[in-house]
Amino acid sequence: MAFSVIGFSVIQLMGEYLFTQRTKDDQRIAESLAEAFSDYLVAFDAQSMYDAALETARAQQSRVLVLDSLCVVQVDTASEMNGQRFITTEIDGVLKGSNGGYGFYDAGNAGTYWFRAALNGFSGVNAMTGVYASPIKNGDNLAGVLVYISQVQEIYESLRDIQIKILSWMAIVALAVLLVNALVLRTITRPIGELNEGISRMTRGELSARVRVRGNNEFAGLARAFNSMSERLEQLDNSRSQFVSNASHELKTPLSTMKILIETLMYQDPMDPAMTKEFLTDVNKEIDRLNGIVSDLLTLVNIDSGMKLNLEELDIGNLLQEQVKRLSPLARENGIELDGQVKESLEVNGDALKLQQVVYNIIDNAIKYTPRGGEVHCTLNRAGKKAIIRVQDTGVGIPEDDLPHIFDRFYRVDKARSRETGGTGLGLSIVKQFVLLHGGNITATSAPGKGSTFTIELPLAEKKKDA
Repeated sequence: MAFSVIGFSVIQLMGEYLFTQRTKDDQRIAESLAEAFSDYLVAFDAQSMYDAALETARAQQSRVLVLDSLCVVQVDTASEMNGQRFITTEIDGVLKGSNGGYGFYDAGNAGTYWFRAALNGFSGVNAMTGVYASPIKNGDNLAGVLVYISQVQEIYESLRDIQIKILSWMAIVALAVLLVNALVLRTITRPIGELNEGISRMTRGELSARVRVRGNNEFAGLARAFNSMSERLEQLDNSRSQFVSNASHELKTPLSTMKILIETLMYQDPMDPAMTKEFLTDVNKEIDRLNGIVSDLLTLVNIDSGMKLNLEELDIGNLLQEQVKRLSPLARENGIELDGQVKESLEVNGDALKLQQVVYNIIDNAIKYTPRGGEVHCTLNRAGKKAIIRVQDTGVGIPEDDLPHIFDRFYRVDKARSRETGGTGLGLSIVKQFVLLHGGNITATSAPGKGSTFTIELPLAEKKKDA
């Protein structure tokens, strides 16, 4: 549409320019002849007027008519209308006092017979003709009218040729636009539509929605980002569902056990006091287990909600020694040798309570899964700008298939043994989250039957420089 407007505007401007220029040229010639013929007309010197008019007509390929004040043709360079009366709108305007007038006519449809004869005799049938009338003055009086007739058909033909070329280019441009539009629909609109459909599916709860990746452009990158996001959301949704299921199961187990024990006490005949005490002791253990599960769940909820740490500079070596000392009685009770080695004093920025829980849980797990007569060694070393805590045991070890999942929530390698030791599968998950909150990392290596090694990496505190 824009190209069409520009094209027709160009044609119009060019036509106006050409016709304006022709009008000025014809006006200049007609006025010059009218001034020259003033004396000839007054003196009735038709031969001199004819000779001068014929010279101009031949030079300009035009036709000149000289009319007296009654519009009777005195001179016609075509020698066809001498003595005949000739009148046009332009001539009539001059008779009424106008300084000149110009008009364009189709020689094949120009009005009266004599008018058509005047134009056709010069231009040919159906040729566009320009007619300019200029007054011939004798002082202040009108002595006659000079009519200058010129061909303007070539102007129309030029404009028609330009119009045909512009229309041809418009057709080519329209075809190119259609092709580009088809390409745009294929390369831009379609990926956007597919992405929109994928978003709509996700809005409806279909987290498995994926979009097709086409090529290697910005839209392909957007599609890959969308697929990655939807995959992550699907994993989180599955994790949430699994978490709810595992939490429900873990909470239900101690409740079911307590219900059985309490119902036994309620509906059995008076039991032996020792048996009653044993039942109540079991109920108390299940309550402690339930309380531990709820505490771990609340801790995970706080972590997921953006737990804030109470950071301070800590001597991580003292913290490790305190936890080793705290768990030494448990190790002796289980016949396990527990020791801690700190080669140098190292300071970290951390939350004392959270890091105590991290070290305590790792050492406690090592003791629980190490048989009597085994060993648990704890060491602290520096590695660059990190403090490295290693807890190595000679326990049962972790199978290779289970090792990548030990930090997952509710994951237990040996479910039966975990029941006996009171584990819920949340301890290592909480430990990892606490370490990550401190900007560190925790890894585990193990070999079944030979023991496991847990490595905790924590960034060292930056030392303040003197001013």
